[in-house]
Amino acid sequence: MPQEFSKVMQEKSDGELLEIISKLKDDYQPEAVSAAEVEIKKRNLSLDQIERAEEEIKIKEKNQTEKEKEALGMGQKILFFLFFWGIIPWAMAGTFKAKGYKRKYKDAWRFMKIGMIVFLGIPVLIVIALSILG
Repeated sequence: MPQEFSKVMQEKSDGELLEIISKLKDDYQPEAVSAAEVEIKKRNLSLDQIERAEEEIKIKEKNQTEKEKEALGMGQKILFFLFFWGIIPWAMAGTFKAKGYKRKYKDAWRFMKIGMIVFLGIPVLIVIALSILG
């Protein structure tokens, strides 16, 4: 198994390796972290290469933060409002979450809930109106 980790780590960029040994240690098995450390030592990175790798990490984090804050478009909001029922919109919302779009995930569920409330609320309002008029 350690050889498998070595092969995987050889394919990683300098930035990915530095991120594994610094920020993501808890997300990886100890053998994988060790393999990443060994690979970094093998590469004998210069100061310039380390700085570029750290910049790569910062850019990745910035992109992830932007992705998390991205909102649903108006068309998507309408679709989730209208089609709140069924597996397809629920799966789409789950896909947002799996891909790191936290706000889109929350917005999708919010619009599905609003759609359900409106869908169920209109008949209730009709019944109330008919009972008042009738």
